[in-house]
Amino acid sequence: LQLRRLLRYKDIEIGWHGSEQGDAYAKAFLDYLARFNQQQKLELHLDQHYTAKTNNGRCLRYQPGHFTRLPNRYYTFRYGGIDFFALDSNTINEPSPIPETPQGDIRRKALIQRRDEIDVQEQQILEEYDKLDLDNPEDAQKSDALEAILSQINEVKVDIEKQLASHDPNVDFEQLEWFKQRLIESWNSSEVRARIVYFHHPPYVTEASKWYQAQTLAVRRRLRWVFDQVAQSIGNLNGNRPIVDLILNGHAHCLEHLYTTDTGQADSHINCIVSGGSGHYPRRQRDTGPELMETFDYISGSPIRKVADSLLFIGRKGYESLERFAYSGIRIDVKAGNPVKFVVKPFVAERFGHQWNYPDIEPFVIG
Repeated sequence: LQLRRLLRYKDIEIGWHGSEQGDAYAKAFLDYLARFNQQQKLELHLDQHYTAKTNNGRCLRYQPGHFTRLPNRYYTFRYGGIDFFALDSNTINEPSPIPETPQGDIRRKALIQRRDEIDVQEQQILEEYDKLDLDNPEDAQKSDALEAILSQINEVKVDIEKQLASHDPNVDFEQLEWFKQRLIESWNSSEVRARIVYFHHPPYVTEASKWYQAQTLAVRRRLRWVFDQVAQSIGNLNGNRPIVDLILNGHAHCLEHLYTTDTGQADSHINCIVSGGSGHYPRRQRDTGPELMETFDYISGSPIRKVADSLLFIGRKGYESLERFAYSGIRIDVKAGNPVKFVVKPFVAERFGHQWNYPDIEPFVIG
């Protein structure tokens, strides 16, 4: 916490979790081919682990318990007639710069004022934290709550800093183009009966600290652009089915099932599940309700439309002595047939005071 005072949360995601532009992540999780400084060793490695065959040639064979490196930041695989697309949302979540217009000036001033208010709130929390006796169980529990608030402040401040940045965002269009082409190929394959996309930052969410963030909207609109491009390319191939059957995300500290409405674009009628409820300190659903609205400011007249409904939300609820913390995860069972049906079973461990409860949540069916 002393470091937090010094760093003042300035782009804290990089300050705390910096990885030299992803190099540390790559070494930890990816098949880091740059480590081979001899051609012979590289060829031996490829012959040993790149033994699976696709229409495009050989690819990495992922083997649980034996070889679990990932092939890239983003990748795709097919299993049981389902195409899975893993994306890296860290490189597509930077918001567009605020325009140099009177409306943009108003928005910029509001963000600066909000940042100043958060600075004051942050200092008050740090002072309150310093007064706690962490050997006292009650104070230790309070410290958890304060640390969670500080973490949430961090996210909000980073999001504000990203919005205030004047430069054009460095968007990973190479990844978006790759995703578009792979999704088009998927729709042109008779072997595929469903499509699942998964990545970290949810494009649709009603968790109180995430739903309004600029990065949430940035991811949504870049994903929507891909879906629109795919829909235009495949024509009527998808019939009445959505472009993808399921979107899976984390990041938000909750379990939430959302269903996109008729947005007027190709991100319509898609089931989305946010499963981030096993993280530190679950968070609440926003007070404004389960209907997610969006201002389409890139369309003439800037219409406001409902883009999604929240059908299930499990997180934190209640206040003070009645506060409950629901930690969660899910299991998804895939049924035979085409179109596919997914049976989603939530698992919940709820902390209430010093007690743990395990409520039985009914499964729900997608498809």
